[in-house]
Amino acid sequence: MREEAHRGIFEFQKAGFMLAILQLGQSKINHTFNSRTGIWRGVQLAMLGIVGLVLAGCASLVDDARDMTPQGSAFQQALYEHYLDLAVSRGDDWRSEGSADFYAQRAIDAGLGQDVGLLPAPTDVAAASDLSEARQRLQSAFGQGAKDKLPDLAARAQVAYDCWAHEVVMGAPTVQVYQCRARFLTLMGRIEVDLAPAPAPVAAPLPDEANYIVYFGFDEWFLTAEALEVLSVAIETARDAGHSKIISAGHTDTAGSSFYNDDLSIRRAEIVKITLVEMGALPDAIEIIGYGESRLAIDTGDGVREPLNRRTVVTLVP
Repeated sequence: MREEAHRGIFEFQKAGFMLAILQLGQSKINHTFNSRTGIWRGVQLAMLGIVGLVLAGCASLVDDARDMTPQGSAFQQALYEHYLDLAVSRGDDWRSEGSADFYAQRAIDAGLGQDVGLLPAPTDVAAASDLSEARQRLQSAFGQGAKDKLPDLAARAQVAYDCWAHEVVMGAPTVQVYQCRARFLTLMGRIEVDLAPAPAPVAAPLPDEANYIVYFGFDEWFLTAEALEVLSVAIETARDAGHSKIISAGHTDTAGSSFYNDDLSIRRAEIVKITLVEMGALPDAIEIIGYGESRLAIDTGDGVREPLNRRTVVTLVP
């Protein structure tokens, strides 16, 4: 397809030059003003041909990935989608063009129904041990059937791990590395919770589980006065009833990409944790999870701004 495009644009460029030559010859007969106009028009056409050729050469792997219809298992198709999301996000930054093509190639491989394995954990970076442990956790989840039982969640976790490992090696900005790491850890937590067997019943009496919900504005993660009041009630209840664990679970609506919404939900969960700690909760007692747009309170289509979906749910666990 690209070769045909190149040939077509080359012919257009050649025609532009020929027309410029014809106009130049005609200009020798016409008035000087008309002569200059003809030359300028010919030059314009020639320049358009050159620009077209340059643009054709700029076609990228991201464009190739976009044009695909993914094949393969549900897990492979989810890998294609989330690698492509990551490639597009990196393609917006000229400093990350190489990473954009790297992720786009993995999207293409997954979209062809090929097995795309996890990147090896790098051994010569400061985060080597963390990455090695992260890879082992995900491999263990795959061994428990996560690809079949939780294909979308497992694919998101693989893409997040690969993002973390690749961008550490590439020396990407710290904020990008942190985002990949945070996304992986929260996704991994969700997978392990979903794969875990149901707990055995406990004979001793325990406090009842309780949920408190705070809401956010569109694309926001700061807490309103009403949200602070809700969290105050939650921390008092946890203290009085003796709850030993608190889960802060962030959610978003469906506006924006799933890749972006994963990050946004984590930020919403983190700000709630920070606030609860300031109110007296123990940091180690609070677990944060970012669900992105995967668990909607109000079921909507994609791209819908729904206030009731922009929330963090605080669960007091017995």
